[in-house]
Amino acid sequence: MKRDMELVRKLLLHIEEEHVYDTIASSDITIEGYSESQIGYHLHIMAAGGLIDAKEAPAFGDDMYYLEVEGITWYGHEFLDSVRDEGVWSGVKSALKPIGSASFEVIKNLAVALIAKQLGL
Repeated sequence: MKRDMELVRKLLLHIEEEHVYDTIASSDITIEGYSESQIGYHLHIMAAGGLIDAKEAPAFGDDMYYLEVEGITWYGHEFLDSVRDEGVWSGVKSALKPIGSASFEVIKNLAVALIAKQLGL
């Protein structure tokens, strides 16, 4: 499955907004337009990448992941703060359109550069 940074951003926003004080099962997270398998996989790689705190357990089914999401890490909050604004996120996606995709660090650095430009830094 291909990593979808739009889904990563939506999941971070969802976790931050909807699940402040409690642990949430990956199967209870729904994002319009995405399957349970896509969400589970992305939560799995987000945990592996240090964006969220989560406990993994084998899921029932073929290639699905089941996680108990405990929250967003400091690193996850740093990334989310850089891509939270819709204008900044649109700018990141526009800049990446000619090449299709980029590494996580490139995306974060691009977002930070766009914010700095807006602030006149």
